[in-house]
Amino acid sequence: MTVKIIACEVMKEELLDIKPKETVNYEFISMGLHLHPKKLNCELQRIIDRSPGYDKIILAFGLCGGAARDLTASDSPLIVPRVHDCIPLLLGSKEKHKEFSQEEKGTIYLSCGWMISEKNIISEHQRIVEKHGEKKALRILSQMYDGYRKVLFIDTGCRQEEDSLRKSCQIAELLALRHETTQGDSAYLYKLVNGPWNQDEFIHIPPYEKVREEQFGIGVKVDNYRRA
Repeated sequence: MTVKIIACEVMKEELLDIKPKETVNYEFISMGLHLHPKKLNCELQRIIDRSPGYDKIILAFGLCGGAARDLTASDSPLIVPRVHDCIPLLLGSKEKHKEFSQEEKGTIYLSCGWMISEKNIISEHQRIVEKHGEKKALRILSQMYDGYRKVLFIDTGCRQEEDSLRKSCQIAELLALRHETTQGDSAYLYKLVNGPWNQDEFIHIPPYEKVREEQFGIGVKVDNYRRA
């Protein structure tokens, strides 16, 4: 069996650390496209359309701001995690994410993958400083992240974890938020790579059919967050 996994670069190291049981081809997409869900949708569809002949194509994405909405499977079945975003994938389950969401609203979730991306809160701050100066930059960031209470760093054991954690603490200090860490869990990502792809955790789209937004459980309200 040959599988193709289309994933955000945020989870690249975590995914590549998982040994696949079958032949898996990966294609990673820039995290920057999350800022533009329509462009992300077009890129995902483009990759799906030019990837015929696989036994299955798996998206390492959730609904992601509507980016997965109306994606059409090719001649291969399409499997998509039944999540709103990639936080449950890094925490190991939807239940774990729900626990954090109910415990406290207003959390910025970070991980090593977000920190090594070119677009994060630190680079955003620097860009605003260069344009408007430090004082105005802090005021703009304060307005952008108003309502957030803490930064939660998900420790997934990446090779650049120490540097990423340091930057995560820097972001919390910059935004005047509490900083906490939690241990990540590869259980959900392992199932994404090797199965079982049960219906509770994964959406199954037959060839040539579309992904529907309601399949992600839109009626379930989750904690909002910003990616760094």
